[in-house]
Amino acid sequence: MDIKQSATRIIEHLGGEQNIISLFHCITRLRFNLKDTNKVNRQALENLDGVMGVNLSGDQFQVIIGGKVAQVCQAIYVQLPHLERQAAEGESHSDTTKKRNPISALFEVISGIFSPIIPAIAGAGVMKGLLSLFISFGWVENTNQTYQILSAIADGVFYFMPIVLAFSAGQKFGANPFVSVALAAALFHPTLATLLKSGAPVHFPGLSVSPVPYASSVIPIVLSGC
Repeated sequence: MDIKQSATRIIEHLGGEQNIISLFHCITRLRFNLKDTNKVNRQALENLDGVMGVNLSGDQFQVIIGGKVAQVCQAIYVQLPHLERQAAEGESHSDTTKKRNPISALFEVISGIFSPIIPAIAGAGVMKGLLSLFISFGWVENTNQTYQILSAIADGVFYFMPIVLAFSAGQKFGANPFVSVALAAALFHPTLATLLKSGAPVHFPGLSVSPVPYASSVIPIVLSGC
């Protein structure tokens, strides 16, 4: 598969540069927002080397690539650098806003936030599964130091998930991701955790703070990245 040539052909069969509003990718697919999906040559796309299929979901046109999706996406960014700037800065396009279905927009936001962290979650999940297998077969004891270190590595991304999500949400919404991380990190501070677990009413400049485990939540973290 010639990555550069495939990228050129994908742009061409999608109706050219002028028909592409935005692009990002998930784990296997290139996800395009197009001005006019009628300009897409679906058959030509499906016949391209390295393309496993295409799919139209709402107003989002998806090109299924598989394991080389990141490389193909980067090759398209090289040819159309404004798409990479939009993806990095979270810029929106007026045409996209007018055409986009609210449900499609919501799912695109969710996908854009969670897709970049899937490899980390998947890797940690595989490691946790292997460790459970080792315990089941009696190959290692849970008191073993090597097991404990590997377990900490596997649990790390889940324990600090709010911080990982905050960084990804900050990038997606065009905010400073480090400011988003700083807001999320405050949820792990011992003082705040102790206040929320004490059971006593907690107030912040006259406002009541709900005693919920924010450090294990998702929605407040995502909103902090806006």
